[in-house]
Amino acid sequence: MTRLVLPRIGLAFALAAAWLGACRSLATAAAPTGPLEAQVRFEREDGEPLPPIADADWLAAWPAWLSSCQALASPHNPRRHTWLAVCDDAQRLVPRGGAQVRDFFARHMDRYRVLALEARADPDATPREAWSPARGARVREHSSGLVTGYYEPVLAGSRQRVAPFVVPVYRPPPVLPTAARAELEASGQLRGQELLWVREAVEAFFLEVQGSGRIQLTDGTSIRLAYAANNGQPYRSIGRWLVAQGELAPDQVSLQAIRDWARAHPRRVRELLDQNPRVVFFRELPLGDADAGPVGALGVALTPGVSVAIDPRFLPLGAPLLLYTSAPASGEPLARIVVAQDTGAAIRGALRIDWFWGQGTLAEEISGRQHAQGSVRLLVPRGVAPAALL
Repeated sequence: MTRLVLPRIGLAFALAAAWLGACRSLATAAAPTGPLEAQVRFEREDGEPLPPIADADWLAAWPAWLSSCQALASPHNPRRHTWLAVCDDAQRLVPRGGAQVRDFFARHMDRYRVLALEARADPDATPREAWSPARGARVREHSSGLVTGYYEPVLAGSRQRVAPFVVPVYRPPPVLPTAARAELEASGQLRGQELLWVREAVEAFFLEVQGSGRIQLTDGTSIRLAYAANNGQPYRSIGRWLVAQGELAPDQVSLQAIRDWARAHPRRVRELLDQNPRVVFFRELPLGDADAGPVGALGVALTPGVSVAIDPRFLPLGAPLLLYTSAPASGEPLARIVVAQDTGAAIRGALRIDWFWGQGTLAEEISGRQHAQGSVRLLVPRGVAPAALL
């Protein structure tokens, strides 16, 4: 897609994850190349019962699915013909309950279990030979991957540097810098590119991690900030650095724990943030519908508890998914229907899911706790091979 894709990094992943009897037919997407790469295999499920998803959750997912259809059935979508019939039928349905939504997907779509294949290749083979069994590649199959959460931060801010708003959030300079965060801060290269000001450096950093957010300005108005560019540097986890320094135990790393550490060690905040050389630049957008989420990579507003970010090399943007994982607070088994409407720089792999939980404090709390294994079923229009949608 030519659309600007948000290189947001799912919060829990960015801070901690680095530590951290049916008839079936098969369809396999094109394999990436390299000495250690992931493939995806789609295993069709016919006749197996749907997971125990509550009627309320089926119904809650319907508006998000209709939003996906706006993009999938658009003339700008090169795969429009594969989605058009099912989206046309969806537009005509006004469900009165979750059972109607469930039945719609059961009638119109095939269900595929998503499996990730990992091969460790013969080091003497060429990249393509490395995938050949004749060259001795060892393939492991995974049925689950990491599920994390993200949210839309809501911060107080000012258009002028006036206490307590003394931490800048930057717009892209005319020529994007390639220097690391520490050098940009020390040299003052970004001076004059201040888009607005917020209270705390660690909050501005988390805004960069999420890639978008809302700012409540001193004049009472609110705006959105959206990702615009970055300095081309790699992302490095500040949570991992705190663990390496002995400041936090591996199982303590969370947004809340990092914020608490920063407030307890104000003189070391700059040292902490400089461990991540990447700087994200933002652009201002009008708030628009205050009840709507930020716009994801699909080009539609994200829906709390329904929209997820995926790796579009392995799962099609816009598609509905059945997600089996654990509840963020209780750890109890959780099955939901979600919709793939976003992407992220750290969301890599067939089974890597980042779940959008909304805006503000509660969403921050939930997304910070969302860190579990999960398995995925992909729903595609009847008779369409999943690989044809990638």
